[in-house]
Amino acid sequence: MKVWDSYIRVYHWLQVGLLGGLWWSAEVGEMEWHLRLAAVLGALWLSRLFWGVAGSETARFCSFVKGPAAVTAFARGMLTGKSGHSVGHNPLGALMVLALLLVIGLQFVSGLFSSDEIFTEGPLVAHVSDETVELLSQYHHLNFNILLGLVVLHVLAVVIHARRGERLVPAMVTGKRPDLQGLVAPQLRSVWPAWLVFGVTSAGLHYWIG
Repeated sequence: MKVWDSYIRVYHWLQVGLLGGLWWSAEVGEMEWHLRLAAVLGALWLSRLFWGVAGSETARFCSFVKGPAAVTAFARGMLTGKSGHSVGHNPLGALMVLALLLVIGLQFVSGLFSSDEIFTEGPLVAHVSDETVELLSQYHHLNFNILLGLVVLHVLAVVIHARRGERLVPAMVTGKRPDLQGLVAPQLRSVWPAWLVFGVTSAGLHYWIG
């Protein structure tokens, strides 16, 4: 059964590569590359929000974000081995998706107001006070550690699911989950609108950030 469209799959792995590239560029002081990669990540983030509203069934937030009761029931099922399989993100996975989107969004926005006090500053630094720039620059560094923590939790969750026979990594490559045969297949949409949003916003952010 195919559960992930090509946009979601490319988005996932492109985001992994971008986060790695952003970490590397900050560590070695390649701030020009850091800004370029940040523009791509910002565009990817915005296009994911768009696709979370207008995209394929398994990409839409309304299809996988559940209430506290459903999350609690799924967590209990995980502990007892009776949680069953979900087509797309499960209730706990949905929380991770939301957390990652929130933290990545905050990382991008805080970067717009950040400065290394030497050569590089975000495009909105001139519009706020020095105290605000210092505060958001510190937050930008702290928030990346929070992001790393979420990534570690995400990897651990994938390992746990793999031990339960759910091959989530291959599914995010091929889009297919053979273990879900017998369940109702989700409706997948043409992905060109998502890539159009990504392309336009990426070009706009690159022009704005410089």
